[in-house]
Amino acid sequence: MKDRYRVQIIGMIALFAFYAIAGKVYSGTVAPSPASSSASWREKMQDLYKILAEITTDTSSDRRFNAPGNRIRIEKNTKKLLDRAHDLSKAGISPDPDPTIQILTDLFQDETKRAYWALKSGNRTYAKVILNHISGYCIACHTRNSSGPSFSALPLEPVAADLYPIEKGRFYAATRQYDRALDLFQKIVDDPTAPVKRPLEWEQAVRYGLAISVRVKKDPDQARALVERVIGSMKAPFFIKQDALKWKESIVKWKEELSQRALTEEGLHVEAMQLIAQAREIQKYPMDHSADILYLRATAVVHELLQKAPHGRYAQEALLMAGMCYDVLRPLILEDIYDIYYEACIKQAPHTPTAEVCYRRYEQSTYEGYTGSSGVFLPEELRQKLEKLENLAHPSSSLEPRLN
Repeated sequence: MKDRYRVQIIGMIALFAFYAIAGKVYSGTVAPSPASSSASWREKMQDLYKILAEITTDTSSDRRFNAPGNRIRIEKNTKKLLDRAHDLSKAGISPDPDPTIQILTDLFQDETKRAYWALKSGNRTYAKVILNHISGYCIACHTRNSSGPSFSALPLEPVAADLYPIEKGRFYAATRQYDRALDLFQKIVDDPTAPVKRPLEWEQAVRYGLAISVRVKKDPDQARALVERVIGSMKAPFFIKQDALKWKESIVKWKEELSQRALTEEGLHVEAMQLIAQAREIQKYPMDHSADILYLRATAVVHELLQKAPHGRYAQEALLMAGMCYDVLRPLILEDIYDIYYEACIKQAPHTPTAEVCYRRYEQSTYEGYTGSSGVFLPEELRQKLEKLENLAHPSSSLEPRLN
């Protein structure tokens, strides 16, 4: 069965908390001045830093999470997340124009409530599953592109000093301390024992490092240096080294294109389309990751397009492209959050060919997610949702969409 609860709780901590520190928050049509909002937001976000640090530490092991002395603190911290979610939803604010943020606002409130009540009802295992993914989804949201502040100089540390390197790296990335995160990820990739003894940790370090290098830093040299580490690793899985060879080719071509960077709405749309087309030429099968560099670049461009023109002529296509890219980049980037982009695409411009494409993809992934050994079982609530989305998506013209 598809577990969607892990997805929505996480992203908004990143999206609301850390962008807001930069004073880029607006409400309605009039943006408050940085002077009037900065102090209040800084106080709230520093509190969120503390919550994230403690939750990251407490969910790092079953022993810490289930220790009687930690239970009250964990419940209080989860309640703080719920309170913050309620405040943000009630205020109706959005840190930047990217529709991603507004899309997830209500979901954030719903899922933090689920996490809190899971603890209150004694379902601690399920609550831990949700809370344990906080830093991972913060990373995914924080590495959308290079917008937003970087906090490399701030002394933000996890509560415990005995976390594994990957846990510390994830925390640094989640709190936008990119240089410190990259340093730890590179050390993990360089460790000759990691691919054998800690293969998941090693692969996560590779993926997170690439996401930062490509989408945040936009630095092909830095990305290539990391890829060269992967290629040179004696114990790295063969399939990842084969992917890395393709990544290297993509990075070499990327460096040659740097002088051609798009800046306009039209240019960003064309660039995103071209990157996805190139990626699809490289891919041999749906979950082939050899084109990940191109898909990472494409997502950065798509989010830049959505920030520049959230209601522009290409906004619906941008949402479709985001869903397509994240569908390939899962599970180490954003799990099944690509469905949210498909849903937003349908609602952005209903009764259009592009909306129909988005619905087809949404419906397919939904059925796949709810398929088990006994067949497909869709809850009635979900069936009703699919029916509503299908009615919204059904095109009123015979025009063919540009993407499928």
